Amino acid sequence: MSRHNFNWFWICIEILISTLEAATQDTYCAELSQKALSLILGQAFNPRYMSIDPPGRPTEDTYNFENKRFSHDLPFYVDEDVISLGSNPAWDTNHFTFFEKKEKFSKQQKDKRARNIFGDKDGYVKTDLFKPRPWECLSKVNWIDLGLNYFPRYIRSIECVARKCWYGHFNCKPKSFTIKVLRRKTGSCIHISDKLIFITSEEFETDQTQLWIWEEIAVNFCCECVMLL
Repeated sequence: MSRHNFNWFWICIEILISTLEAATQDTYCAELSQKALSLILGQAFNPRYMSIDPPGRPTEDTYNFENKRFSHDLPFYVDEDVISLGSNPAWDTNHFTFFEKKEKFSKQQKDKRARNIFGDKDGYVKTDLFKPRPWECLSKVNWIDLGLNYFPRYIRSIECVARKCWYGHFNCKPKSFTIKVLRRKTGSCIHISDKLIFITSEEFETDQTQLWIWEEIAVNFCCECVMLL
């Protein structure tokens, strides 16, 4: 056997081993159900900016801004990056203990909370453009498909259509805040803990399950008319 053929032989062996390992992992690594993932996500779920299923469309032709609901339960923070919050299982990490202490938030902190100003009363989204006044920016709603390895899979974000505002003297700039979602670490299995069983109330046929971790993702919630220095 020549050296070239020998190298290809071992490459094929490595590919075969990797394939068998992946197939074996699928047989003993339990997949978490949508219900289980929803329970793990818990209070992090923000229906104004997240959707588990492909988002639908409203029946109204116009927006009813008088019936807007505002979400003030979660203090979101501005962040332009996608950040993985460690490699620990999401069900072993509690990022929302502040709910027990939310009465301690000052009025100033509450004023900084993200306001959901572009939703309709039923939680659906229309892709029509928002007609701006001179001091506002033309914008539209986009739903972003994060893919199968994220839960929820669909994220809602505002896109600035216009670049200029206030008769061309100011610029349109998106304003963002972060939301927490679950991300599946492909190829990673972890032992099913008592805490996972307690949270999900599910019965597993194996003692291993897929690893899901927390991840922060920035979404735009409005377009501001600002003067950039």
